[in-house]
Amino acid sequence: MNKPTIPNEVADVIEAMRVDPQYDNSRIVSVALRTGGAVSHATTVLQTISFNALLSALVNGYEREMTEEQKHSRILRVYTDHTDGVGDFSSKNEDAIYAVGIKFTLDTLGIQIEGVNAQ
Repeated sequence: MNKPTIPNEVADVIEAMRVDPQYDNSRIVSVALRTGGAVSHATTVLQTISFNALLSALVNGYEREMTEEQKHSRILRVYTDHTDGVGDFSSKNEDAIYAVGIKFTLDTLGIQIEGVNAQ
C-alpha cells in the first residue's frame, strides 16, 4: 500500500505522541477526533489532514511533505543536471529544452530559485 504524504507538522505531532508508550494508533485517533471545549494543539494539527489520510499514515507509515527549501534544492539539482548535460535525455539539445522548460515554469509561477532563474 502507498504511504501518504503528510505535512511536517502532522508528522511531528505523530512522532511526539509515539514517544509516549500510551499513544498507540487508537489513542492517536481518539485525540484527532476530539471536538468541542478546549482541544489540544495536537488535536488541531491532526485535524488538518483527512481522517483517511491519518489512518493510512498510522497504519502504513508516511512520507513527509518536502519543505520549500527541499523543493527548490531538488529543482536546482535537476536543472543543473540538464544544463551540464548529465540529464536523462539522449542529446544535449533535449537537455537544453528540458532546462528551458524548468526556467519557463518557474518564471511563469513567479518562483525564484538561485542558480536557475535568480542570482
